[in-house]
Amino acid sequence: MTLAPTIFAALQGFGMSAAEINVYLALLELGAQPASIVARKANLKRGHAYNVLAELSKKGVVQEFERKGVRTFTCCRPAVLLSLLERREQDLEGIKRSLLQSLPILEGIINPLAIQPKVRFYQGIEGIKEIYEDTLRFPKQDLYAVGDFDHYFPRENSPELNDWMWRYCDRRAKAGIRYLGIVNKSPVTDLAFARRKGQKRIFKMLRNVELPVEVNIYGDRVAIISSSKDMVGLIVEDKPTADTLRNFHQAVWAMLPDYTM
Repeated sequence: MTLAPTIFAALQGFGMSAAEINVYLALLELGAQPASIVARKANLKRGHAYNVLAELSKKGVVQEFERKGVRTFTCCRPAVLLSLLERREQDLEGIKRSLLQSLPILEGIINPLAIQPKVRFYQGIEGIKEIYEDTLRFPKQDLYAVGDFDHYFPRENSPELNDWMWRYCDRRAKAGIRYLGIVNKSPVTDLAFARRKGQKRIFKMLRNVELPVEVNIYGDRVAIISSSKDMVGLIVEDKPTADTLRNFHQAVWAMLPDYTM
């Protein structure tokens, strides 16, 4: 069966593999059937089909019963997938609440004399996202930045990351984190400047300076991010380093003009 990419992506987002999607679609079309018929419809070997049906059963998508002595499988209606997803979200909220309650105890177990990692390296889109996520762990504290939005909003190079970045900016502002940016004049920086009030940004302006890498200083950490081409970055966790760069940022800030369109 030919499936629209958006529907395939939605089922993948629910947590189904390609084989599981094929089996689910086969059951939707066939109705309740033995594994052998489902396997034939889904173009899978019978043994593989049984494994896939077992996984879908764990997800609550497939049910098994016996009809005339034959193991038979059926699947839930598409609307039930949403109910299953909502139940999963409720479970995750419960786990999150429990973890939040446990964090002070877990943090107290850490040996203050133990050597902790000071530099963490990241690669790829998910790595870049994790660096930005780390800044949200310091709510209601200013984030001191140097960069050029024209470089670290990747746009056509990665529409996924580009869209995620704008949503991150909204989340940062919601967390009460001001963005104090020493930024180069560019078209995308103009766009960020236009959104400054809703996303808690204050800019000081540079002109004709190449800034292909973003530097963020927050808490006791410094993040260096290169997302315009190679998608790499690092976090340095060291208070003297963060304090030195923050003080330097503030000194340069005092000498620069306000950003203007």
